Amino acid sequence: MQKEKLDLILSIVATSLFMLLLIVAAIFLFRIYLKRKNMLILEKERMAIQFEQTLLASKLEIQEQTFTYIGQEIHDNIGQVLSLVRLNLNTIHCPAEPEKITMMDELLGKAITDLRSISHLLDTDYIRTTGWAGAVEKLFLDLNRTGKYTTTVWTEENLPILTNEKQIILFRMIQEIVNNIIKHAAATEINLHAMQRENLIMIDIKDNGKGFDQSTAEGGNGLRNLASRAKMINAEMIITSKPESGTLVNISINSNSNE
Repeated sequence: MQKEKLDLILSIVATSLFMLLLIVAAIFLFRIYLKRKNMLILEKERMAIQFEQTLLASKLEIQEQTFTYIGQEIHDNIGQVLSLVRLNLNTIHCPAEPEKITMMDELLGKAITDLRSISHLLDTDYIRTTGWAGAVEKLFLDLNRTGKYTTTVWTEENLPILTNEKQIILFRMIQEIVNNIIKHAAATEINLHAMQRENLIMIDIKDNGKGFDQSTAEGGNGLRNLASRAKMINAEMIITSKPESGTLVNISINSNSNE
């Protein structure tokens, strides 16, 4: 009788241990399953982000190649034609209306200058050579010359040099912001300040335009393009605006080449 009780107890203990081992194994396998599932989800997200970045990089590369081609065509072909027209105009002798010839010569000269400015701003090699800050100064100087805007550019001395990719994308971002100001802000003043804070280059772009209500504003293609470009170079962009109070855009970009 005692032996039967002992066997029963041993059977119960063995069964309990077996069930416990099964539960532990099930938990262990479930945790492995969850871990692999999470790894697959993360890998899928990483591949989606990588695909999006690759696609955006390809689009930007095609865009930059197109800009460079157009810039060279403007400089080499249209600029050359206008220069020849101006040269021939100056050989015409028309004593009856010298004022008109002088005026046409001045207009052609302005057209040639403007085309050269446009070709430089479109040319990727020009941005690489001049740097984003030099290209921005030229952009703002051309705006100032139109007489419609008062512009100022202040950059801290000895700002870190960015990689070619970051320089080009940063300049295109600033160019897009300025284009948005011209199209939508009804501004008369545009100011840009750039300074260094540790490894960050901090850029502020401010206008005195009509601003907008951020709580009701919807992001258009322009804002989406800016956000995509900022993401490509790991930059942070903050837009602050109120109706009748202008708009401030803050861009912070890490100057380290590997970030």
